[in-house]
Amino acid sequence: MSVDSTKEAISFLQLLEDRPNGPVDLRESSLLVKKTEYVPEDTHVVPPVRQNPLKTASAKEIIELYRTPEPPINASTGEPEEVIPPNEYEVENILAHAAMFSAVGIGFGTTEWYHTMLSMKRLGEDPVKKLQSIRFFGKFYATSADYYVFECIPKTFPDPVADPTDPTVMPQEAPGVGSNACQYYVCTRLGGPVVLLPDVHPTHIVQARALKRLLTGDLKAEVSKLPRFDGCEENYLRAQIARISAGTKLCPNGYYNPPEGEEEGRIVFEKAEDFEAPDPASLAEKENWAHMVQHIKVQGRCVWWAPPEPEEPEEDAPEPEEPEESPPIMSTIDQDVPLPNFNAKKPGAEEEEDEENGPGYAAWTLVQSSALRGEVGDEWLVDNIGFGVKYSRFLPPPPPPVKSEYQPPVPEDIDEEDPAAKELLVEAQELPPPPPP
Repeated sequence: MSVDSTKEAISFLQLLEDRPNGPVDLRESSLLVKKTEYVPEDTHVVPPVRQNPLKTASAKEIIELYRTPEPPINASTGEPEEVIPPNEYEVENILAHAAMFSAVGIGFGTTEWYHTMLSMKRLGEDPVKKLQSIRFFGKFYATSADYYVFECIPKTFPDPVADPTDPTVMPQEAPGVGSNACQYYVCTRLGGPVVLLPDVHPTHIVQARALKRLLTGDLKAEVSKLPRFDGCEENYLRAQIARISAGTKLCPNGYYNPPEGEEEGRIVFEKAEDFEAPDPASLAEKENWAHMVQHIKVQGRCVWWAPPEPEEPEEDAPEPEEPEESPPIMSTIDQDVPLPNFNAKKPGAEEEEDEENGPGYAAWTLVQSSALRGEVGDEWLVDNIGFGVKYSRFLPPPPPPVKSEYQPPVPEDIDEEDPAAKELLVEAQELPPPPPP
């Protein structure tokens, strides 16, 4: 007797246990009733689940982060080819920093921080990029895909861009100097391809100051026609990174020795040997935090640029601009202009200054909260998470003035008082007849 299902096996065991009269007939009658009385309804076919191609690609890229890359196999010999050893680099302990951020309720989840660490590891070990150090700069929220930004210093900077042919055009700062002191790689998916942003141009910084725009997640997207921006989103993102870095990258006052080479733009930091971590309560004071990035001038550069004097000066030539004096590097943030308190502004009232929500407010909160848990010591963290838009009241610039109607020129040899000349002048100013259909 064959048993084709669990129910048949149970019924067969029950027959063996009860031992009724005519067990074979009873079993066949039972099976006949079950097959004829129960008619299952038509089962609904479950449609296949549609997979999001972006999520599927992201999942595959995350899996690759956990795998050790295998060397390629030589097709002729069948043996693995020689692989270039991974690059040696310096990197921050991002998982320890993530624990400190989570202590004050900011940052990402543990999984996203770990994937960020693996992405930094892959980027730093790339033997082609040859990076000396890498730091997680932050995350920029965008409308379609967010940006993860990594701040890197290469072992050797590329050659500077050739100066423009027109000497009166302001050149951009050389790689490794001023606002181009670091390189920035971005990606929209952790584990996905990373893209090196181009060096920032002073014109892009000046134009970005007149904009207040959300990022889209597409580096080649158009930015703005009015106000004008000469570039795509990768240039706009790089300009915003330069502005954010110059305004919010802080360090404890006295942590570094006064740097040299500020006038040339190349800054080299050396940790002060006699630095002692201050009392946690004193870290809430503005004078205990300092800027460690050069101030960006009105020109959009950290180092002032003066156009060359013409060989033959013109009479109506404007006077040359006086060099802007910027606060020196490592200046404390108590010298910064306080941000206006927009939430407290009322109609008809004067705008008040917000003394608490200054550039270092997040840093104070982080250090105070973490210090209470005994996790800071001499560690300090600077990350940027947000939309990349300055906290300020935005007033868009007015549109350009309306162009006046075309006025045809009046010949000099026509006397407007002469009736014949008037008739000729009217005929000249009349519009031509419409073209034939």
